[in-house]
Amino acid sequence: MSSNNKNIIIRLRVDEATAKAIRAKADSHFNGNISACIRCATLQYEREVTPSPATSEITALLTAILRQLKKIGTNVNQTARQINERMKVSPYGLSASDIQPFVFFRNELSAIWEHLNQIKERL
Repeated sequence: MSSNNKNIIIRLRVDEATAKAIRAKADSHFNGNISACIRCATLQYEREVTPSPATSEITALLTAILRQLKKIGTNVNQTARQINERMKVSPYGLSASDIQPFVFFRNELSAIWEHLNQIKERL
């Protein structure tokens, strides 16, 4: 890195205000050497990158989806246990009302599918 054999040129496009700010930083910290200023800024920058608002929105949507999936999983398990207990007492006693909760679960999963499609559109 500290080699004096710097023969590769990287060009950079900026607007007038950015150019002025870069020159000012280079003047005050690097004796006017813009290349040294940019090398230092890019190679020694250690702070975390601030997530974009879109990333925050996607994270919020995914968190909501995971919460919904957990609720659906709990409900499916409870319903399956109830059906299994009834089947132990009466093996042929399964009715349409026993299946009805699964229609509800399907509707909830459709809502989750819509949320996932929204996330896909934002990527």
